[in-house]
Order: sequence, then C-alpha cells, then structure tokens
Amino acid sequence: MSLSSVGPLPRFAESQVRKALEIIAERGRIGRKQLARELGIGEGSVRTILRRLEMRGLITSSRGGHSVTAKGRRELGRTSGYVRLDAGDLTVGEVDVATIVRGAAARVRRGIEQRDEAIKAGADGATVLVFKESKLQFPNGFLEVPPEVGEMLIEIFKPREGDVIVIGTAKDELKAEAGARAAARTLARSKGRPL
Repeated sequence: MSLSSVGPLPRFAESQVRKALEIIAERGRIGRKQLARELGIGEGSVRTILRRLEMRGLITSSRGGHSVTAKGRRELGRTSGYVRLDAGDLTVGEVDVATIVRGAAARVRRGIEQRDEAIKAGADGATVLVFKESKLQFPNGFLEVPPEVGEMLIEIFKPREGDVIVIGTAKDELKAEAGARAAARTLARSKGRPL
C-alpha cells in the first residue's frame, strides 16, 4: 500500500482530545463543524478525535451532535482545572494558563522537557515550578519566583509538598492551554493513559 492511499495524517495535538471532551460537556450537545471551529482545527482531525472519544465510551454521537456519557463526566472530574492568569515576567507569552500535577516533583528534571512539549503543542513555552519546603521554586533552584506570583499560584492551586505547577504561555488562550496540557501530560504519564 502506498502512502498516498492512506490519506492525510490528523493535524491536532493530543491535548485537543481532552479539550474536545470539555467543550462537548460544556455545550451539552455539539456538532462536528462547531467543535472544529472552537478547537481551531480541521473537520478531518475532529472526526478522528470524536472517533477516539466514542471508542473509549466517553461520548455518544447522533445526527443531532455529540454528547458526553456518564463515563466521560467521570473522566473529566479526575483532573485539576486549567486557569487563565497573569504570571508576569515568569513567562514569555501574552496569555498564561496554569495547572497543577499532584506529586510529580520527582519526575521533573530541568523543566526543559515540559517546555519542549508545550512548544510542540503550539504554545510559546511552559514554565515549571515545584512546590518544595512550603514555597514554589524553579526545578534548578537558582532563580526566585516573584513573591506576588508565587502567592497567587499557591492561593489558586493549594499545592502540597512535591506538587508541580505548569504554566503554558502563548499569544492566545487556546494555545497556552494546549501547552500547559502537553507539558503536564509529560509529568502524569505514569498515572495512566492521558486524554
């Protein structure tokens, strides 16, 4: 079989699978075209995402659109949220979206791996902070987290010793969140199959 007979490869980041499930849950029922617009990807890629979600029993599909199953709602309830915030000079992009990965500090080396995954997902980068000795720190411990940003993140996420906060950054919220998701997924891999 030649490559030309296979068709084009899907053009989406794995983080968009999770985002699709969230959008479907939020809307109650949504069509493929609207979902493609909201995700900012093509309909062919959305078809692939929907097929994956349906095969896993997370959504049902009908002529009226797609909706989340009880199993899909349980899956959504398992993870911490993604929060848009202003991390100031801590990040390089215009928009920042942060999340927490519980107990993942031991899986952080330098944070470069997470930054690279965020960039692959379309973000401008990612900042990784470890909660250690009752404060947020960079993985290498050489740079200080500005107190006002550290206090804000602690207030929002209420981290415990060994937790990691990941901040995705980009020119828009969708890409910043995709970056945060991709970076966080590298730290959560041992906890099961990510969405």
